Amino acid sequence: AYVALAAWLPHYYVDVYDFSLPAAGLMTAIFIFPASLLRPLGGYLSDQRGARQITAISFAGIAAASFVLCTPLSVWPFTVMVFIVGVAMGIGKASVYTYIPQYFPKDVGAVGGLVGAVGGLGGFVLPLLFAWTTAQTDRPESAFYVLLGLAIASILFLSIAVARLHADHHHGEM
Repeated sequence: AYVALAAWLPHYYVDVYDFSLPAAGLMTAIFIFPASLLRPLGGYLSDQRGARQITAISFAGIAAASFVLCTPLSVWPFTVMVFIVGVAMGIGKASVYTYIPQYFPKDVGAVGGLVGAVGGLGGFVLPLLFAWTTAQTDRPESAFYVLLGLAIASILFLSIAVARLHADHHHGEM
């Protein structure tokens, strides 16, 4: 979703808030910088608190901010919510990678590659979904319905995957 939002947000600022493209790019940087620069913090927090907790908190932060972004907002509340999404994404990107050696110690490279591939697909598919929802609803903020749905689906998938891994591990001990 990071790549998708980095590509989508400048157009959003131009179309919704009537910014010039250079100004929209600067506003988008308010999302890009925390989403990029907070990865070390996400790794540190994951090492201290556990990847599962940090990942779940990150998804919850993205979901909460996306829920607010699903409503029409003036530019500064919108930008604050986008910043919160960026913070959660920056922290969450590292926590997801912390999972790989914990749960797949013999397949770190393959699973890491799969995670990267899914991220690449998301960067391609999500802008298309953003455009589709906007066209279907004629409401530009409806693009964030997609992000909200993705965050909720991620929380559910994380819960199911962890429960299955723990069940398999527990079952293997019997």
